[in-house]
Amino acid sequence: MGPLSSIGKWPFAVWGPFGAVGSSAYPNNFDIIRHPNIDASLIVDSTTFISFFIFAAVAAFTPGPNNLLLSTSGALFGFRRTVPHVMGVIVGFLFIVLTACLGLGWVLSQVPALMRVLQWGGVLVIGYLAIQFWNLSPGEQESRGRPMRFFEAVMFQWINPKGVVVIISAISAYAGESAQEREVVAIILGVFFVVTSGSATLWAYAGSWISRYLKTGTRQRWFNRIAAGALIATTLPALTRL
Repeated sequence: MGPLSSIGKWPFAVWGPFGAVGSSAYPNNFDIIRHPNIDASLIVDSTTFISFFIFAAVAAFTPGPNNLLLSTSGALFGFRRTVPHVMGVIVGFLFIVLTACLGLGWVLSQVPALMRVLQWGGVLVIGYLAIQFWNLSPGEQESRGRPMRFFEAVMFQWINPKGVVVIISAISAYAGESAQEREVVAIILGVFFVVTSGSATLWAYAGSWISRYLKTGTRQRWFNRIAAGALIATTLPALTRL
């Protein structure tokens, strides 16, 4: 059985300042990926570290709201103008990782309505952006659109339906009660920094590379609408939990 072989609605503990909180208190029964044979306190063990790194890399590089927005921005505005967006994703994501290590999961377990607010916020913002992409006519990106700014990208991480779930899943499954130890926090932040930086840069650059094939109005229009549809699709998992 591989390190990421158990996928489903597992009973798990979210660790916060007052100890562990069972899954019954945690909002919306998030799907948690965890290895049933790994002691969560041993994240510094090489085997556990490798499985944690694989989990983080797969979560970072697979399509989600961040990656789709970065690739679309790269295609419409170019890689250089998308760099502030890339930096905002990295900084915002790492800040949530840090707060999760310090007890974000515990807070969300005590205030389930807060998670619903974040989910609804993500759905509404992503829906708004999707409508903007759908209605964006070829050649209008300079007059009607702009890349996401650094601060906007930082704040978007809090309402990113995929991001918060991935972070809390990873920390609860692989770190457990040791998540607040400085050595473990440093390892978690280091891993997420590497995979998030690589993923954000790659998706933004891929979008700028695609732009060379969007010279005609028809191609650009179809790209904008496909991007809009893909963004809406990323909200479906969150909608099923609302």
